Amino acid sequence: MKEELLLKCFIETMRLKLAPGENLATFLMQVLSLGKEAIYRRLRGEVPFTFEEVALIAQDLHLSLDELIGRGETAFIPFYFARSSLIDEEPLAGERGVPDHTRWLDEAKRSCDPGSEAGVALNLLPVVLMMNYPSLLKFRVFKWFYQRNGGNEIKPYREVVVPRKLLWYGADSYLTLAKISNIFVILDKMVITHAMNDIRSFAMIGLLSREEVEEIKRDLLALLDGLERMAATGQNKMGNKLDLFLSDISFESTYVYTTSRAGTSCGIGIFSMNSIYSLNNNMFHAVKKWVDSLKQYSLLITLSGEVQRRHFFKKQREMIASL
Repeated sequence: MKEELLLKCFIETMRLKLAPGENLATFLMQVLSLGKEAIYRRLRGEVPFTFEEVALIAQDLHLSLDELIGRGETAFIPFYFARSSLIDEEPLAGERGVPDHTRWLDEAKRSCDPGSEAGVALNLLPVVLMMNYPSLLKFRVFKWFYQRNGGNEIKPYREVVVPRKLLWYGADSYLTLAKISNIFVILDKMVITHAMNDIRSFAMIGLLSREEVEEIKRDLLALLDGLERMAATGQNKMGNKLDLFLSDISFESTYVYTTSRAGTSCGIGIFSMNSIYSLNNNMFHAVKKWVDSLKQYSLLITLSGEVQRRHFFKKQREMIASL
């Protein structure tokens, strides 16, 4: 009886992870390289799934052991570092997530799901938003190295090179978001102020020259122009629907979730340049709930709130010009 219950939970969990309309037996035939009859014998409980078969299925569907046995509350939720090894030759202890995340990005790009959605709450400018602004991205990498390695070992700003792997990751993430049909972004009102404070601090201790500050400022103003265009049109550069909100309260980190036929994913920003992400469904719902809750403290400035939108962007430009 216990074995029957475990099999039932296992089958139900697999069905929940599959895209709508996808046949479970067909999926298992592809993953396990078995014939139809062998698959149906396993689904009927006549032949048990081997440990290796369960492991292959779990890897393909990004399932944890708790999810496989149908536990209501997941005791262990795996998180992975998404970017640290992309900007540092020595990955953090236990880091192993980048290949999984790259695979998920590929699946999301291929899904072309009209019902796909991404929710983003930003308290810092993310890599994907700085991809077309090289001086701004270079400064973020410079700051990261300074904090990670200490002031005595830091290269001068002019010698910093943005790692190619980080550019690839940013481009991948950008293309993935380009396939998301519905996007909303919540900006902490201090997001530009945080960037300005960083630039000012490094200039005051002599690590940025006047010319370098001006170069970064130009990129920051260009990024601001791009954000305002998206707010005015309700679309990103790829023509996808995008709603931009201004939060009346500050939040302590950057949060993102995505959902599509490829599955669900969520991430939380840490260590300035890094993020941790999870493909766990429970964690996805927790992050989504938190991001959605921020909307009640935020003002929609996309195709509405024109007075507030113009005031916000004017104030940001004046602040940048004063640096």
